[in-house]
Amino acid sequence: MDSSSEDKDAAMAIPPLKPGEKFHLFVSYSSMDATWTHGLIGRLEADHAGLRVCLHERDFTPGRNILENMAECIHQSQKVLLVLSQDFVQSRWCLLEADLSLFGYCLERKPVIPVLLRPCQVPLHLSHLTYLEAMDSRFYSKVVQLLCTPSHCMREDPPDPELCQQDSLPSWKVGTFSTLSVPDPLKEVLPDPEVYKHAVGILNGVQSPRSCLRYLGCRVLLSIFLFLLFGVSIFLIVAFGLERITPGLRFLIITTIAFFSLLTVVLAVNTLCWFRRFSRRKMQELGLRVGEANLLLAPHSVLMGCETLNQLSFVFVQLEDCRRTFLQAPEGEALFREALLQFSSAYACCLAQAHFLHCEDTAAARGHLEPGLCFCQYVSVRLQRG
Repeated sequence: MDSSSEDKDAAMAIPPLKPGEKFHLFVSYSSMDATWTHGLIGRLEADHAGLRVCLHERDFTPGRNILENMAECIHQSQKVLLVLSQDFVQSRWCLLEADLSLFGYCLERKPVIPVLLRPCQVPLHLSHLTYLEAMDSRFYSKVVQLLCTPSHCMREDPPDPELCQQDSLPSWKVGTFSTLSVPDPLKEVLPDPEVYKHAVGILNGVQSPRSCLRYLGCRVLLSIFLFLLFGVSIFLIVAFGLERITPGLRFLIITTIAFFSLLTVVLAVNTLCWFRRFSRRKMQELGLRVGEANLLLAPHSVLMGCETLNQLSFVFVQLEDCRRTFLQAPEGEALFREALLQFSSAYACCLAQAHFLHCEDTAAARGHLEPGLCFCQYVSVRLQRG
């Protein structure tokens, strides 16, 4: 790199830290790549006075839970830099950091900067990002340019953090989720695999329909048959020549045919709407099952959400502050458990999609999660809306 490029890189200004931010950059890397990473960070800090970079061995609070340290530091950083290598991919810690970074990115639109140090199989949940190659002659200039770019100018559409893609299953089929092993990103959060297996096993108790109406073709054919039957009934009324029949018998025939004609129409409409009713009923059942599973997962700062019959989302979120808020009320522990049962699935989906219900009362109030609604605020909004 020539001296003019270096002078230009050094002259670029790093965006100032906003309230609530302590670092310009959180760096996630494998211990095997520490020498290269420290060299890059040292150069950046030398060229840009005042640059605050968060490294876990330097900035994590001693004696504090690793996950809490990690989540807080990512939350307090403007951007996240991932040093990708085969060692990184094989490190469960680094993969967990990557997942938390993407969760924070989805929640706050936090930019993620992936750096490909050495060729490797990029994890699926990172593959949508455009990465920088460390061997590129203009690599350092590109890193500096991204660091100096305001966060709001680096926003992309985040991927859906799904465990199962709903496109691979029929829309009427309730998903059966594997309990053979804990997904890698959850292994550090759930050290006991039995917790995960028990939680997912609760969901697997929901049965898929066995009626032939689950197939769209069957519903359409049956509806066509019923509508044809309705047409035949009308034709019979006209073709019978009811003027020759006594008034009493005529009234009886017309009433009977009209009743069965109306019944046929109702059955046809209900047949076409069967899937909608079934989905609503099954989603209510599945939501309660997910809430029951979240009673097991919440103590580990994990919540599960189920937006469709065959798609799960997992999010990392700490609920202890919200739990203390519930405990201020009489029978607070029971209320907190009931709130988890009823609302935790929908809340987890909101977190995964970074989309929250809007309420003026909670918009002005400071909650336990910024930005967005914390769990107790979310429950309050849902109860207000009924």
